Amino acid sequence: MTKIKILVISDANDFTTDYVCVELKKRGLNYLRINRNNFNAYKINWDVNGNALTISINNKDYLIDKSLNSVYYRAPTFLRETFSQSIAPEEQIYNSQWMAFIRNLISFEDALWMNNPVSTYKAENKIYQLLLAQKIGFKIPNTLVANNNDRINNTSLYAVKSIDTAIFKFRKQEGFFYTNIISGDNIRNYDLSLAPVTIQVALEPKLDYRVTVVGNKAFPVKILKGASGVYGDWRKHKNDVKFVFSELPTCITEYCVQLVSSMNLQFGGIDLIYYHNDYYFIELNPTGEWAWLKDAADLPIDREICNILSRDK
Repeated sequence: MTKIKILVISDANDFTTDYVCVELKKRGLNYLRINRNNFNAYKINWDVNGNALTISINNKDYLIDKSLNSVYYRAPTFLRETFSQSIAPEEQIYNSQWMAFIRNLISFEDALWMNNPVSTYKAENKIYQLLLAQKIGFKIPNTLVANNNDRINNTSLYAVKSIDTAIFKFRKQEGFFYTNIISGDNIRNYDLSLAPVTIQVALEPKLDYRVTVVGNKAFPVKILKGASGVYGDWRKHKNDVKFVFSELPTCITEYCVQLVSSMNLQFGGIDLIYYHNDYYFIELNPTGEWAWLKDAADLPIDREICNILSRDK
């Protein structure tokens, strides 16, 4: 039986995790990757009294106990469609009970987590992020969360987005709610009573930055379309933009690292906007993608993640 030092929790199709596993293997480190969409192919036995978990995969046995050193967690803290009439009862049971199993892995609390799902769950709250970022020293856009348009100025321009990740299914198609730039007079024509939305004074024209924080290191890139910034949500133009490594002022870099640390995270993808000679915090993603940044900007994010996972606790 192999005793595991590094546990990787992900999905079989997660390309980002592949980078980490390749680097761990290259270093000859002892790790086990378990994928949440393959769990029914595993055999698990968790001796709760002794807090020892045995996982059997392809007739090989792996032991996870108090000697576990670190965990790389690339799974959602919850599934937004766990219970649905469109999902078979068997799939509902699979989703809910295996997600509960994953959450209970926090019982190995002496291990270093990147990131602990309890911390991730708290950090995913956008209003909390904005208030904490402002407390640390970041500027933030003028922000209103509301389900009405009473305070909207007809002559202003606003960035409107969901409070939480909004993914919709239309029959077999999937839709995603991006940030939209909308004039105040248009917003006043909408009925917002169904659900609250985040409404921020639009910072345009601007330059977007993505800052990937790993431990106490920050990897910033600026996002350009041609030689200029992108109007609105740059994710709508992802195939037409380039990501260029760009140093930030020392104080902004320190704010980024401090923000991630203050949320008890080891990893965070931070979106900033540079507008009128100031940097504004927009949001933080504690499970953000970064593989495209490694490829596009040649950032050693995978190596830094492995540096942290391989540290002795």
